[in-house]
Amino acid sequence: MYLRILVIYLLYLTIYYCMETTNLQKFEKRTENTIRLLAFLEAKNGKGDELWKILHGLIEPTIKEPGNIAYVPHRSTDNPEFFMFDEIWEDQNAIEEHFKQPHMQNLEERISQMLEKPLELRTYYEIKL
Repeated sequence: MYLRILVIYLLYLTIYYCMETTNLQKFEKRTENTIRLLAFLEAKNGKGDELWKILHGLIEPTIKEPGNIAYVPHRSTDNPEFFMFDEIWEDQNAIEEHFKQPHMQNLEERISQMLEKPLELRTYYEIKL
């Protein structure tokens, strides 16, 4: 019984959190120009929480950007020093505009000393079925 309640609660938190970081109306209207950007970050040993404080500050202003559809942070289940951001953007131009925003200015300088290796960015397009 307790396990069932816990599973339902965790499912609720997952749905609630994703709804806050994903614009469902924009998601339903995505086009062939929509791009998924995955950002991978590995903090130096013991620097994960410090890095997260900076990364967390990017969420609210980013989801308010007109070209953003989703901006969902993840932390590794195996290693608390690993982060991945799953982002969906209306198009390449929206990504370029994102990196020009004030909250993104000097980000690399602010986090580079905390990273084990440079930030890795990968872009993907959706395969329509």
